[in-house]
Amino acid sequence: MVIRLFLLCLFLGLPLSAQAQLRAQDGLAALDAGDGERAAAIWEALAERGDVLAQYNLAVLLASGEGADAQQALHWFEAAAAQSHLGAQLALADMQAGQGAWHKAQHWYMQAAKAGSGPAQFALGKILERGLAGPPDLDQAVIWYQAAAEQGMAEAQFALGAALAEQGQGAAAADWFEAAAQQGHVVAQHNLALALARGVGRDQDMAQARQLYVQAARAGHAPSLYNLGLMQAQGRGGAQSFRKALALAMLAQTAGHGAADNLIEALHDVMTAEAISQAAALAIECSTDPGICG
Repeated sequence: MVIRLFLLCLFLGLPLSAQAQLRAQDGLAALDAGDGERAAAIWEALAERGDVLAQYNLAVLLASGEGADAQQALHWFEAAAAQSHLGAQLALADMQAGQGAWHKAQHWYMQAAKAGSGPAQFALGKILERGLAGPPDLDQAVIWYQAAAEQGMAEAQFALGAALAEQGQGAAAADWFEAAAQQGHVVAQHNLALALARGVGRDQDMAQARQLYVQAARAGHAPSLYNLGLMQAQGRGGAQSFRKALALAMLAQTAGHGAADNLIEALHDVMTAEAISQAAALAIECSTDPGICG
């Protein structure tokens, strides 16, 4: 989990004195001038007096760049997080997660999630689903995934779809796969195609499933290349073409999809040597755009 670090020059509502505000701005000016040591000195004096913004800015400075000091950064993130600074809570949780301190990470993700942070809600859902800080709790994970998904996070929408599918809620799962797929989430496109091809949570629509496989295949998704090849071989969702099916199977094989070997063997059994040669040439063309073979 990547630490999300942003320097803030003002934080509305903070009871800062005019002098403290000026000093905080002096720190930013020093940093802009390339004098990190002076910025740190200015912010440290303010941070020790309890200034939450200085604590956060100092932590950001200590966590990155030359002379980084992770322990001191952690100390000042904790100080700011204890004063309900959302950015500090999220950064602290990320640091704790990076160190494998999952109970502490969960605590701070929870604080940030309750404050409405989508990334924190998503991260909390992952911890709960995977049982990183205790027994797995899929029901609670779904609650937090949904909170993040409703903020438009494609990763959360996909995770929510996968969790709902595991719970047997096919229609709801397909809805969230569709939301993520519309944002370009490749695996969501693949999973929605599966739902449409099988008629799970959606009316069966082979043509739409094929188009979704094409979208995911264009991103190099090996299972989608393979499934698209199967649809071509079987004539599902469009015209049948063994040459295109073999070309796609060859691309899936190159991408590391093991089942492609069996499809290639089966197609070789029913194709002429000339057709196989044509498929090999077509695979080169389709490698730049799998939609040509879709």
